Amino acid sequence: MRWWRRLTALLLCAALLGGPVRAGEGGRTRFVALTFDDGPTCALTDQLLDGLRARYVPATFFLCGYRVDQCPDTVRRMAAEGHELAIHGQTHTFLHNQSEEFVHTELEGAAARIEALTGTRPRLFRPPGGLTGDALLSEAEAMDLPIILWSVDPQDWATQDTAAVVRRVLSRVQDGDILLMHDLGPSSIAAALQIIDRLTEQGYEFCTVSELAALRGVPLEPAVSYRSFPPRTGGTPEDLG
Repeated sequence: MRWWRRLTALLLCAALLGGPVRAGEGGRTRFVALTFDDGPTCALTDQLLDGLRARYVPATFFLCGYRVDQCPDTVRRMAAEGHELAIHGQTHTFLHNQSEEFVHTELEGAAARIEALTGTRPRLFRPPGGLTGDALLSEAEAMDLPIILWSVDPQDWATQDTAAVVRRVLSRVQDGDILLMHDLGPSSIAAALQIIDRLTEQGYEFCTVSELAALRGVPLEPAVSYRSFPPRTGGTPEDLG
């Protein structure tokens, strides 16, 4: 087990067992999953990985197959440093109105490239735009892929205003949220690292999506959509499937 995966596991176990981890409001540790779409973007994503490593923070990356081809070393680094790698399609085509054959080609293309580089088959899928349809759901079922959406979207891709992105997240975030970001521009990278620092000060811990689901006792089911994983006392995760 990699060194910082061990650290994350220890934090999660401590939280489950009532150990001495940082507490948020009401004395309860709060957890979020930080996710990045549309990458990798080679040197820029490497800068993000530097910041995540310095902060001992894991993330889930929903990767486009064509970008995996452009940045193989970055993808290998993601896996080596304990991040969770997932599917965002081969070409970032919206899939909600495509045929099952087309959807399969998109999902399998990205999955095969990630597996070839890392030795691990990706287990999660986020459709471009968050758009789903019958053929997509059928293929996600066939490929045993849960559909991971999000609960906080600061639309970092649409602005270069780092401070605005940070404010949008901080004003909305709650325990169990899935945060949507993109590793496509310098302002997004800066915002993500500032968000980590600010939420850490507020008592949040960071997990991958799969870790957050496991922490909350939620088995991830194929073709079922998940937006968040709130604590048991706050209800069950939203299921859009």
